[in-house]
Amino acid sequence: MKIKQILLSTAFLLLGGCVLAQNNDNLRGRINDRPNQAVQRRTDAPQKEDQRMPEKLSDCQRDGLRGEVQDVLSVMYESDAHVRKGSVLERLKTVYNQKGQRRSQSYLSNEEDMIFKTKYKHDGFGLVTLEHILDPENNVISRTYYLYDADLILTEVYVEDEERQVESRVLYKYDAQGRISQRSFNDHENNVFRREIYVYGDRDNVFKTVVYNGKGKKVQEVRYEYDEYDQPVSSTLYDYNENDYEPELTITLYEYRYDDNGNWVTREEYQLDNDKKVLTSIVERDIKYFAN
Repeated sequence: MKIKQILLSTAFLLLGGCVLAQNNDNLRGRINDRPNQAVQRRTDAPQKEDQRMPEKLSDCQRDGLRGEVQDVLSVMYESDAHVRKGSVLERLKTVYNQKGQRRSQSYLSNEEDMIFKTKYKHDGFGLVTLEHILDPENNVISRTYYLYDADLILTEVYVEDEERQVESRVLYKYDAQGRISQRSFNDHENNVFRREIYVYGDRDNVFKTVVYNGKGKKVQEVRYEYDEYDQPVSSTLYDYNENDYEPELTITLYEYRYDDNGNWVTREEYQLDNDKKVLTSIVERDIKYFAN
């Protein structure tokens, strides 16, 4: 895969706190990025520590993690009918500081050499403002900027390539409860090529995601169910790309094993085929915590 294709897909995974597709870790934590009580702030107001919003989720919490997590090494293995844990599909290491801020995220080879790395910058309120994507020689090859309004609400994220040209934008809208209700994915000319609408259920988890293409046609709908840890245990994908009236149906099931902090350390993903569960991948996470 070409590096620009990798960067573009990675940027969309990380925008606003990472993926919202079928491979979600915690939809509530990833989407609900708006504080319960927004601080009124002038653009020229000093960023004092005592103005920080105590209700705002940290990066670590938005990533669906509990406790004082220091770093997470996540390894995804391919599975099939013959091999339960086969070749490595992805190896990802995420590092946090003691404030729960995401400091870096590295995609690693099977030998754990860095393929590329994202480093994060935060403002005085603890909000992510900039990501630098680095190659193995630590050269900046892409930048992602986060824009907030005067109430510290995320409104836009845009990606620049190494020539500082805008590659893509994501624009955010919110509902009356302060939850993200829509994300619009725009190209470098600011034309919408994908739009996602979110419908919430119990415990502020996303019950349904509806996806439209750039022409406003509904192309997908995904519905979710969760366990007591707010992790998705099933996602049902309705794909309308081929037929507007009879969508192709894909049901994905997830099974977890948790540690003592309530963080999952193993996730098994299954496709439901004629009521038969078929294992497709296994993700193992080695989670390290800060010492008390």
